[in-house]
Amino acid sequence: MIGLSSASSALAAPPPVIGLFTDYGWEDPYVAQIKGVILTINPGARILDLTHSVTPFNVTEGAYLLDQCAEEFPAGTIFVAVVDPQVGTERDPILLETAKGKFFVGPDNGLFSQVLAREGFSQAWKLDKPEFFREGDLSRTFHGRDIFGPAAAHLAAGTDPDRFGTPIKTLVLLPDKEPTFSAGTIFAQVVHIDRYGNVILNLHSDTDIAAKLKEGNLVKISIGRESYSAPLVKTYGDVEKNRLLLLYGGSGLLEIGMNQGSAERQLKVDPGTSVFLKP
Repeated sequence: MIGLSSASSALAAPPPVIGLFTDYGWEDPYVAQIKGVILTINPGARILDLTHSVTPFNVTEGAYLLDQCAEEFPAGTIFVAVVDPQVGTERDPILLETAKGKFFVGPDNGLFSQVLAREGFSQAWKLDKPEFFREGDLSRTFHGRDIFGPAAAHLAAGTDPDRFGTPIKTLVLLPDKEPTFSAGTIFAQVVHIDRYGNVILNLHSDTDIAAKLKEGNLVKISIGRESYSAPLVKTYGDVEKNRLLLLYGGSGLLEIGMNQGSAERQLKVDPGTSVFLKP
C-alpha cells in the first residue's frame, strides 16, 4: 500500500500554471503585488511571467501578444491578462474559458479578441462575487491586484468557475481590421514591434492577399509620405547588413525587418500605423 500511495502521489497532476500578462513593466511594484496576493490565497500556486512589456494602454497590441503567448500552453492554464485603460469604469471584470479549455481573467475590453478567434468561446462569467476578491478595500484603479489575481488564485486552487459570478454570453471584441487589396496595393497595419525592431503586420502568409507578394521580388512600402523598397525573402541573412527586408516570421505574419538592424528606427512606426505594400 505504501508503494502504491507513493506512486500515486508521484503521478498526481501538478497545479495549473498562472501566467501573468500585463502592460505594467518591471520598474514599479505592481507585478510583485499581484504575485503576493496570489500566493497569499494559494501558497502552492505556480506563477509564470509571460510579458509585462505591452505598450501601455494598447489593447490592440495586447490582444495580438496575448494570443501569441497563450497558443502553446495546455488546457487548464490560467492567464491573468491586464491591459486596461478603462479600469474603474463600467467595463466588466471577467473570467473566460475558451473552447480549448484555457482560462483568461481580465477586463472585458477586447483584449481577448484574438484568443477567441483562434480558440473559440466556451463560457464566461462577470466577476461580481466579492468573496473572491482581495481582502480589504477595493481599489478603483488596480483590479489586477484586487480582482484578477485573486480570481486566478482561487481558480487554481480548485474553485468551480460557476462560483465566481454571473454567466455572460457576449464579450467585447475589437474591430476586425483585416488587410485589404485594391488597385494593386495591399493595405495592412502594424500590430507589434519586437525588441529587434522588426515591424510585424496583420498579413498572414496563408491568405489570398499574401499571395500577391512573390518571394524574391521587390515591394514598395509606403508609410505616410515616406516610401521604401525591400525584397520578400526567406530569412534575414538573404540581404546585406542594414538593408530592409520583408519575410514571414514564426507567427506566420509578415514582418518588415532589417538584417542586424532596426526597421522600426528607420520607418518610425508604432502599433496601429497603416502600411501600404505595392508588389
